[in-house]
Parts: sequence; structure tokens; C-alpha cells
Amino acid sequence: MNSGFYGYAAASLGYSFFTLLLLFSWSQSQQARRLTIVMIVSVLWTLFSASLAYGNTAQINWYGYWLFDAGRYIAWYVFLLKLFEPVAVGEPSVSATVKPIVDLSAKKNQQRNNNATLRWLLPLSLILASFIFIDEVYSSSPDNLFALIGHLLLALIAMFLLEQVYRHLPVKYRWAMKYLIIGAGSIFVFDFYFYADGLLFHKLDPVLWQARGFIHFMAIPLLAISAARSKNWSLNLFVSRDIVLNSAVVMGGGLYLVAMSFAGYYLREFGGGWGKIGQVTLITLALILLLIMILSGQLRAKVRVFLGKHFYKNKYDYRIEWLKLTEELNVDLQQVTRSSIVVQSMAQIIDARAGMLWLEANNKDQPRKYRNIVSWQSTPLDDVELGNSVFIRFMESKQFVINIKDINIKTSEYSKLELPAWIDKVTDPWIVVPLFDAERLLGFVLLAQPLVARAINWEDRDLLKTAARQVASHLKVLITSTELAEAKQFEVFSRLSAYMVHDLKNIAAELELVAQNARRHSANPAFVEDAFETVEHASTDIKRLLVQLRNRKVQIEKKVQIDLPALILEVVKSRQSNKPQPVFTSGCDDCMVAVEPGQLRNVLAHLIENAQQATDDTGEVVVSLAKDNAFYIVSIKDSGQGMDAVFIQNRLFKPFDTTKGNAGMGIGMYESRDFIRHIGGDIVVQSKPKKGSIISLHIPVMKKKHIT
Repeated sequence: MNSGFYGYAAASLGYSFFTLLLLFSWSQSQQARRLTIVMIVSVLWTLFSASLAYGNTAQINWYGYWLFDAGRYIAWYVFLLKLFEPVAVGEPSVSATVKPIVDLSAKKNQQRNNNATLRWLLPLSLILASFIFIDEVYSSSPDNLFALIGHLLLALIAMFLLEQVYRHLPVKYRWAMKYLIIGAGSIFVFDFYFYADGLLFHKLDPVLWQARGFIHFMAIPLLAISAARSKNWSLNLFVSRDIVLNSAVVMGGGLYLVAMSFAGYYLREFGGGWGKIGQVTLITLALILLLIMILSGQLRAKVRVFLGKHFYKNKYDYRIEWLKLTEELNVDLQQVTRSSIVVQSMAQIIDARAGMLWLEANNKDQPRKYRNIVSWQSTPLDDVELGNSVFIRFMESKQFVINIKDINIKTSEYSKLELPAWIDKVTDPWIVVPLFDAERLLGFVLLAQPLVARAINWEDRDLLKTAARQVASHLKVLITSTELAEAKQFEVFSRLSAYMVHDLKNIAAELELVAQNARRHSANPAFVEDAFETVEHASTDIKRLLVQLRNRKVQIEKKVQIDLPALILEVVKSRQSNKPQPVFTSGCDDCMVAVEPGQLRNVLAHLIENAQQATDDTGEVVVSLAKDNAFYIVSIKDSGQGMDAVFIQNRLFKPFDTTKGNAGMGIGMYESRDFIRHIGGDIVVQSKPKKGSIISLHIPVMKKKHIT
């Protein structure tokens, strides 16, 4: 075993690890697949090389070594030639669905010559490699003249392909591909030198052969960097930032303890009588310092920033950031607290230590104004930012995140920006994030400088803008929900007022009827008794309405057990002073129900009044009561004008739709049906124009044991 074993073994491990990384992106692009094949062949070649360097010189190992050495070149040729394929073939391939990696369209004549050369290069190289392998097998040695010249040509062809790739590579792709050129170029240049030296001295140099593994090992990181930078065949292996951060802390702590252990060992060996004491003291102090560093939030923030800058292609773990933001915004809290959560969520993205939320004041009668709604770990401000200020107009026109620290540095970017005066009252103002609802500026979030100074790049800005869109939608939902709740309250109050006006109209009609008949029937004791009863009912109803006004809700009347025929007869008698006089017939002797008597009385009075208004004085209004299985059926039949089916379906029960002009409110039928359905029944209407109507109330029968 010699030093070459370690070089080839290290190269084999490096190629194997790189192959595993590429396998995670196997389904992403054709170029990633071809590069994976190159790495697999390289792994096999380095394994055979390490076996030979270890001392295993069996013939099978030499065959494998020669086979995969030639196969390695062929795999590289295929990979490099496929970079030209989108232009060489004439149609884009899978690897070039975005854009071809190598562009040969600059010079058409040179392109035709290159295409012709490249089209024949791969089969010729394959034939050459086959002859080299056959020659090495039969000669049992790679030192013969044909094998040396053949390997030299293979290396030369590979260098030619790399030169062609770099020559025709657009400038914008060189950032991603330059490490591939350097890494693969170092391998092929060393091979050319290795075989040129063997051709010169007619014998391969064993020292150069042993160094060959180390050259491959050093080239692997360059290939990996290029693969990570290329979008068409990048490494898609995902490692959580928290795992990397924790691993870095653990590794750093371990190295720190190892160093302190060496220092303690030195003190113990060379410290004389104080050596043992010094060792214990040093290790204890080292552990205390390590614990302080691990628990330091500032140090962890610096480590996170360092890892984000130097070890990650993406600065943020977008999956975690998005899920965290969504979860925080969905917390069911009061609106003020939820607005504070919005500021905290935005601040945590870039580790800001404080922030405040400014929103547009909802006042359509005045010019646009923005006020400080919520402040998180900062002093609230009473200042107002006008909607036509330079600050607001700048955010509306540019729509990007403002870095206050860069205003004096990037003067061209912020040439038309003037910061408002109130911003001087904020401690360490840093970032202003506009919140847009569609194209309208809903507000903005002002964030303060974090504990650890950090730069803001394009990735921070994009993440903040994306989060701002989500936050703006969330705030819009909150604002809309509040407005809907207020509108609902006004709707309830309006509906309550309509019901109350309707009830007052009925009360006024009853009192007016008493006043009209008082002079004619004042000497009639029965009339006086009915008049006092009507006034008492009116007084009760007025008190109920006053309670409803005071409580801003409809007073719920208690259910009581009543005699249904008696209640109907009472209502019919109260309406007999109007023509045509209603007539009541009952087909039920013991009809007890549990309902709100006042509401049922109003429903019956309203329906009988409607029947009277729709019928001439010579017509008839008949109220009847019958029982049909589980329902009592109260029918109000009139010989009036009647209604057509369209009116019954579309307008009869529609609230605030009336045919009485200013004399009606249009909610009587709606309120009547709502009450009957509330007690478990329904209203059925039968009517035809000019033939009258029958309105039937289906009131559920209540068993006595259920009546309270």
C-alpha cells in the first residue's frame, strides 16, 4: 500500500458523495443525469485504482481499471457535447427548455464547422477508446506506445471540448460554469501531462500516477460548486438551516473543547505542582464560557447570518418562513392584538427588534391619511401622514422596500424620497415595508434596527414584499370583517326599527278605532270594557317596544299555554268594528298550544286586517280553526281581489316590499311567516286574482306534557 491508495480512496469517497447529491436532482434535468453518469463511472475507476494502489495487482483489477479509465473519458465527452445539443441539432432539448447552455449562434459559418466537427467527434473518440482498451488488454500493460498515444489523444480531445464550451459560453453563464471548466480542466491537463511524460520516457511515472487520485479529489469541490450554481442541473438536496446552525454550534463547541483539552494537558504536564489545579480550573472556565456563548442570542444571530451568506444558495428557508407567517396570522385574537401580531411577524423575518403599523384612516369625507395603529416594542405616535405626501407617493410609485440606512448611500435609488418629520421620533428606524391591497397602498410597516447589524439584499426584499402581500390581505380581511360587523349592527337596528314602526302602526290603529267609536258607544258597557282592554294591550305593547329600544334587540316573549280558539275569537272581535266584519267558526273544542300569545295575536290581527283591506264592504272574511293530525290549521278566507302566483312567489313575503304605498311597511307577512316557522309551523297561501284568498296558518299541536 502506498500514498496513491489514500488519494484514490479519498477521490472515490468524494465522487460517491457528489453522486448522491446529484441523485436527488435526477428527475430535474437531462444534464444532471449525464453528470451523474460521469460521477458513477469515476467512482468505479477510482475504486479500481485504489485497489491497485493497495497492492492488489490481479488481472481483473487491471481490466476494470483500463475499462473505466476509457469509459470515464467517453462519459465526459457525452456530457460536454450535450451542452451544444440545442443548437447543433436545431431544436431545443429537455436540458435547454429555458435556454441552451452554450450559444453557437453568433457566427453562422463557424457554427456549421463546429457542428460538423462535434457530430463526428464522439463516435471517433469511442472507436479510439475501444482500440486503447483492446490494446491494453492484449499487451497487459498501459506502457506500450499505442496506449500512451491513445490516452494522450483522449486527454487532448477533452481539453478541446472544454475550450469550445468556454469559448462559446455567454458571459451570463460563465459565473455558473467556470468552476466546471477549472475542475474538469485540471483533471484533463494533468492526464495530458502524465501521459506525455510517459510517452517521452516510454514508461508511466508511478509518482505521477499516485498523485492522480489527489488531483481528482481536489477537483470534486469545483465540480460541485458549478453544479450548485447551474439551474439546469443544480443540487436539490435540502438541509434545514436550523440543523446546520445547531450542527455548526455543536461542531464549534467540540473543537473549542478539544483545544481547551490540549491546553489543559499542557498545563498538567508542564505546570509542576500547579498543573492539576490549572487543568481543572481551565476546563471549568472553558465550559462556563462555552455555555455563555451557546446561550447568547447575539452570537447565534451572527452565526446564522454567516451561514446564510457563505453556505446557502438561498438565504431563507422559505417553506418554514411561509408556514410560520401563516400560522401566526391565523391566531384567533382581538383585532388590536392581531394587528400587533402582524408587526411581530414582519419583524421576525429580518430579526428587527421593534416595529409599528400604519394604516389608512377609513374616512371617505376627508383626504387620505395614514395613522399609527399599532406599535410593538416602540412608542406609539400621534402623527398623521397625508396621502399626498412625498413619502407616500414614493412608495406608491416604486412599490419596493425602503432601507433607511441606504438613503444617503444609494442616492440615485432614493433621489425622489423625503422622509417624514415624525420618523426622527422612532428609535433606530431601519426598514419600511409598504402594504398593497391590489394597487392601493393600504399602509406600511416600519421596522427598527436589529440587535446584530445586517445587510439587506435582494432576497430579503423579495421575502418582505411577499410577506407584505400576505399581511395586506390579512389586514384587509380584518378591516372588511369590522366593517361588515358594523353594517350588521346597523342592519339589525334598522330591522328592529321597522318592526317597531309596524307595531306602533297597529297600536295607533287600535287606539284610533276606539276614539272613532267612543262617541257612538260610550254609553255601552261592553264597548267601555273592550276600550279599556284595548288601551291596556296598547300600553303593554308600548312598554315592550320601549324595552326593545333600550336593549337594542327584540324582546323575546315567553311561551305560555293558551286556548287557541279563545285567542282567535278575541282577535276577531277586536276587528269587527271594521267592514267586512270577520266571522269565526271553530271545529276544535280542546285546542291548547304553547306559543308567545302577544306575537300570535299580532300575526292574526295583521292577516285579518289585510283580508279586510283587500275585500269590499259587501264581501266576507271568514276565520276558521280545524285540526289535521299534528297541526292546528287557522284559515283566513276572504272574497277580495286575490293575488297571482308570481306575486305570491316573489313579493308577498319579501321584506320592505308593500303595495300600500306610504300606508304600509312591507314587513307584516314576512314577520308573520318568520314567527310561524319559528314555532315549527308554516304559512300556506291559496289565491287567484278576482277570486279571493285563503291564508292558512299551520300551528303544531303540543302535547300537554311538553307544555311549560
